[in-house]
Amino acid sequence: MNILRFLTPKQDVSFVYEDYSVEQALHVMERVRYTSIPIIRRSGQYVGTLTEGDLLWFLRKREEGFAGTNKLPLKKVPRHQNNKPLRASMDLHDLLVTAVDQNFAPVVDDRGMFIGIITRKKVIEYLREQQAAQKAAKPSASAENEVLLRKQVHIS
Repeated sequence: MNILRFLTPKQDVSFVYEDYSVEQALHVMERVRYTSIPIIRRSGQYVGTLTEGDLLWFLRKREEGFAGTNKLPLKKVPRHQNNKPLRASMDLHDLLVTAVDQNFAPVVDDRGMFIGIITRKKVIEYLREQQAAQKAAKPSASAENEVLLRKQVHIS
């Protein structure tokens, strides 16, 4: 199964550009209320993931605190976690392995261009739907027993 069925396309994803200032990144993350967000280049390539923790620890260590963050490039913020991107050509197994460790998986094309994300939530919802469909298709043991009982009663 192709993983693109789970894709939230780039135009529907909040992200920051790598040339943003720390202040700009803070504004985006405050507006969308995400704990982590993709970082991309202006040319469209995926760079990494920015987390609230990255910003918090960076600002805590700065003597100036929030002062001057409008001129401070985002590149200066050390990142402790980078969500591994998936290629659009990968399959469901690759997605499941990644979803175990990441809240979202950035998806890139063959050129490394960011095309969107797949959230762990979408993967779990799909698996839940699959399980419900399997349960609906397979009669329960009690329903099977009732059918067998009716056959026995009808035969006797």
